[in-house]
Amino acid sequence: MKRVLLLVTLIVTLVASVGCSASRSASMSAPMSAESPMMGAPADAGAADAAASDGAVNNLQVAAMPQAAADDAAVAASSVANQELPATSSANLGNRKIIRNGYLRIEADAVIQALNAATRLSTQVGGYVVSSRSWTGADDLPYASLSFAVPVERFEHALEQTRLLGEVQDENVSSQDVTGQFYDLESRITNLEATAERLRSFLNDAKKVDEALDVNRELSNIEGQLEVLKGQRNALSQQTSFSTVTIDFVPVPPVVTTGEVLEKAHVWSPLATFNNALEVLLGLARVGADFLIWLIVIGTPALIVLLILWLIARRLFGVRRAVGVS
Repeated sequence: MKRVLLLVTLIVTLVASVGCSASRSASMSAPMSAESPMMGAPADAGAADAAASDGAVNNLQVAAMPQAAADDAAVAASSVANQELPATSSANLGNRKIIRNGYLRIEADAVIQALNAATRLSTQVGGYVVSSRSWTGADDLPYASLSFAVPVERFEHALEQTRLLGEVQDENVSSQDVTGQFYDLESRITNLEATAERLRSFLNDAKKVDEALDVNRELSNIEGQLEVLKGQRNALSQQTSFSTVTIDFVPVPPVVTTGEVLEKAHVWSPLATFNNALEVLLGLARVGADFLIWLIVIGTPALIVLLILWLIARRLFGVRRAVGVS
């Protein structure tokens, strides 16, 4: 059992050290962009992976090492060290990994129509909508926002078509070089896959249950690191394959009259006062005209009814009067 554990310990230690060296070489060989705040993430992730590997190796240390086991372990470790573990090459660096994002603030005559046009544009360039929103502002005018992903080779074309949707008030295009980060992940994944393959061979050769359990535990740790690194690599690949365009649509400001400007500025203007008085006078005239119309329409039938009643009453009163005299 000690012999197997020793072999596993030396192999994992050697491969981990080779992987860290390849990672540092990859990070140093790729130029870094000044606008790449996320470039510090691989170093932290590499430190965490190395710490996890060291912890797993420490759990597999043995108290004593027979000479025969040491010789076998040295031979096995030498075979792993002689393997060609890929690192970042100059050919890989030629394939740059760039994350590009664009932002535009567009003033549109018809905000909702411009939003619909931008949505159609996202599909025409082979992309897809990430988010879309429209709302009414405090000024009772429509506003909208759209974010869509577009293939990186159609990014410039998408920006050109977007500029045609209205008057561009603000535009910003940012680029982030993640070449070193991407190939650093590639190198670490390859090294861990080689380590996992060696551990599987040890697992197949294990003769005792406790030996198999120890090797399987270390293999599970390596496979867990592989899943995390592959997830990071896939995320970077997606971000470098598709660029993001974000658009904010704002309405054209309404035309404000001189009277409204003076009123908002609280400046006295005789002309504005005269216009207000004239509007009030016209309003009173309209009210008076409306009253006369109502009076004619409703008052005429009422007067006719009253006249009929008065004639009837007069006739009856005249008859009684004649009877009383006779």
